[in-house]
Amino acid sequence: MDFSIFDELLDGVLVIGLDYKIVYSNDSAKKLLGVKENDFCKGLFSICGSCPLKLVLEERESVQVYDIKTNTDVHACWSMSPLLNGDTCEGVVEVFKDVSNVVSCILESQRQKTYKETILNSIVEAMLVLDEKGNIVEHNNIAKKMLCRTQEESLVGRHVKELVNLSLEELPPEGERADIYIETPCGRQKASTLVSPMQLGFGYVVSFYVIQQDQMSFCDKPDYVFTKSPTFQKILDLVNSCAEHNVNVLIEGETGTGKSLLAKYIHLLSPRRDAPFVKVNCAAIPESLLEAELFGYVKGAFTGATKDKPGKAEIADGGTLFLDEIGDMPLSLQAKILHLVEEKEFERLGSNTSRKTNIRITASTNKDLKEAMRQGRFREDLYYRLNVVNIRIPPLRERKEDIPLLVNFFIEKYAKLYSKKVKFVSGDAMKMLLSYDFPGNVRELEHIVEKAVITSKGSVVGVEDISLDFQNHNYQQKEEKENIKAILEKVNYNKSLAAKMLGIHRTTLWRKLKELGLS
Repeated sequence: MDFSIFDELLDGVLVIGLDYKIVYSNDSAKKLLGVKENDFCKGLFSICGSCPLKLVLEERESVQVYDIKTNTDVHACWSMSPLLNGDTCEGVVEVFKDVSNVVSCILESQRQKTYKETILNSIVEAMLVLDEKGNIVEHNNIAKKMLCRTQEESLVGRHVKELVNLSLEELPPEGERADIYIETPCGRQKASTLVSPMQLGFGYVVSFYVIQQDQMSFCDKPDYVFTKSPTFQKILDLVNSCAEHNVNVLIEGETGTGKSLLAKYIHLLSPRRDAPFVKVNCAAIPESLLEAELFGYVKGAFTGATKDKPGKAEIADGGTLFLDEIGDMPLSLQAKILHLVEEKEFERLGSNTSRKTNIRITASTNKDLKEAMRQGRFREDLYYRLNVVNIRIPPLRERKEDIPLLVNFFIEKYAKLYSKKVKFVSGDAMKMLLSYDFPGNVRELEHIVEKAVITSKGSVVGVEDISLDFQNHNYQQKEEKENIKAILEKVNYNKSLAAKMLGIHRTTLWRKLKELGLS
């Protein structure tokens, strides 16, 4: 056969006979591999260890590999095809091209991508890379946490307005850092924001750093805490007793019971009332940022630390530092918190200089800290240092006598906020509220009343204005009924002992037995 048609090709061409000898080699192949006719082909390419020649001959189909190495250590794109003469297969044709430059570019691209991702993910702010229209093309790992998005949620391809409820035009001017309010699933949050344009008009890099703020549900003055519940009144009596003393307080209770409100109430009753009340939500701040948030940092402590910044412990000097959801405090940080509690001193991140602070520490949790101690997730010494005065706020279902008071308070609050003429709730609506157990506690009640005020057409909130999650309520009632029944059987129906084991008053147990049909 005449193979001269391959002579001038820039690609290397080899014709291999059935005996694995080179029948033909063009100039490009000779230069690249240093071979000649009648040489054995074995060892010319990295694929020779699993040579596909027999497969190609049997199947009479071509194979191609995009990156193999030659015997001269050159990256090549290579293919092998059957050489047919009529119905007879006389060997194979190998065609290959030097792609070393392409592979080098791919490797450099991968290297640059790794550098970029490492740099992006080392920054403590949420970083969004946008195209010229404001669509997200890339982001760092912390962006999802800081913008309250789940790990499973994809941000790429979405417009920035979907994430923060602000368009590109509504963000601060290019190159000027400013504090703005953004809307996320966590609510309205204040964020330090910087928009940086990319060269050649490729888009923008936007950074957000959410600024933690002290937010109270409905407490600005000491007289805003009220109750008709004997159990809760005892708690208020304890608060009044301990507020004037510089003693650590641990507040325990379910989510939504008003732990933050009570912490602020203690502060307002204390001699420190005119000094700062500084709240740190240990569950809301990423672990990598929490230490810097609490203790501050010095210039150069990490990438992006362009100047010294005081932490919450320093800002609270003279006042109260409230560690909300202390049960979510990382174990690695608990030793430093213990030192702060014991010595009232700390070090800024990146500094070896100790600083003193005059603070009172209150903490709250919705977790079982004793169980966390048994599991090694919470330090025993820290627990006892914080738990000098222990306050357990009962859930709303255990103090239903407060529901009418709270409903009237929230109606007045939201009627004023939304300029509505709502004055009170109907008797049937109140009965409906009193029959519900409020798994979300006071916070859930507040949201229900807020919605009712907005949807109400007149001056009275009716049953039609109230929406309760009775499906979830019924499931919880069933679960509670089974739990109470099991404990009663365990103590041979001794109600006093059962109430003690359930951690509720005997009269509360009596009411629950009646409500659940166990009496």
